[in-house]
Amino acid sequence: MFTTVASYLDPVEAQIARGLLVAEGIAAHVGDEHLAIANWEWRLAIGGTRVRVADADAARARAILQAMEAGEYAIDDEAAPADAQLRVPDRESASSRLAWLALILLNIPLPWRRREAGDAVVRDA
Repeated sequence: MFTTVASYLDPVEAQIARGLLVAEGIAAHVGDEHLAIANWEWRLAIGGTRVRVADADAARARAILQAMEAGEYAIDDEAAPADAQLRVPDRESASSRLAWLALILLNIPLPWRRREAGDAVVRDA
């Protein structure tokens, strides 16, 4: 049999919780998801979208979901990535900014070239 370990008003939150449980090795199922999406005004009436797991995994699943709610799985957005390859390359150039500005203000698409990772700006004197 299955046990409901959590209930969410938003089906997306239920899918996030299900994904975490699956990543931790617990088979989970989201119930009433499609009903909550199709008839969003019924979400409160049906009790939200339920995350269900097997009876044997219920205690561990509840502990994992409580840890998620407490923020133990949160990602620190302010921390710099440990690997330099994970950083976003700076490819903005003056021509790309000008083209974007022309597109937004004047509705004129202009071609531009993005700077490659190893390109250096060279100006003739």
